[in-house]
Amino acid sequence: MVKLALLGSGIEYTKSPTVHRAIGGAIGRDISFDVLDVPVERLDQTVCDSLKSYDGLFVTKPYKNDIKRFLGDIKTACGVNFVRCSDKTGYNTDGVGFIRALDKAFCDWRSRVDGALVLGAGGAAASVAEALGKEGKKVYILDRTAMNAARLTSSVGAALYTNQPAELIVNATSAGRHGEDILHALCVGTEFEFAFDLIYDPPETPFLRRLKGAGAKTGGGLDMLVYQAIAGDKILTGEFDEDAAYAAAAAALNG
Repeated sequence: MVKLALLGSGIEYTKSPTVHRAIGGAIGRDISFDVLDVPVERLDQTVCDSLKSYDGLFVTKPYKNDIKRFLGDIKTACGVNFVRCSDKTGYNTDGVGFIRALDKAFCDWRSRVDGALVLGAGGAAASVAEALGKEGKKVYILDRTAMNAARLTSSVGAALYTNQPAELIVNATSAGRHGEDILHALCVGTEFEFAFDLIYDPPETPFLRRLKGAGAKTGGGLDMLVYQAIAGDKILTGEFDEDAAYAAAAAALNG
């Protein structure tokens, strides 16, 4: 039995248990998955207990940076979204999950994208920006709070967005989960070839709807959820058939 959990706050919507159980079935491993939806005042005790109780701990908002103080080794400069509990090592699988999701959604994005605009300046935005930079893309950051945007640009080697040309736009904010139009909020146009929203519920946000209507190719966050989960599970279990794991998770989510 591989015991996993997701730590976060306000995460009642998560589909992670479905994804990981499906991956376990595909690779012949029995995976249990708990959701630890805890307020900040219970964080310390929950983390200490979880490091003893689970094999792996996935971490989401708002604790991707808070978790670092409990760890012995950290393999990322961005926020930690996965912990191997046996040795308290923290990883970030969001970046690789995002790139794999882009590959799935847009077969030609690598050759067609030179510049990418990332909306947001939190942990998810940092992972996305760093991953795009590693792919050799020019990365621009835009956030409602200029100070947060400036801090992120300096940490990941990006630039503040001042209407530079960009073929890809990525929403790494929570706007859209409840119907907010982030493009309107940030006064951003729709002249992009590719649009990706990290939100996966709803599957088509106002962000994606507007950009699709303007002619952009669009992709949503479910594939990123699956691929970052696969990357985390591989850290614990070793290599396995990623295509089979993806197919099983996608079928479970669509069922």
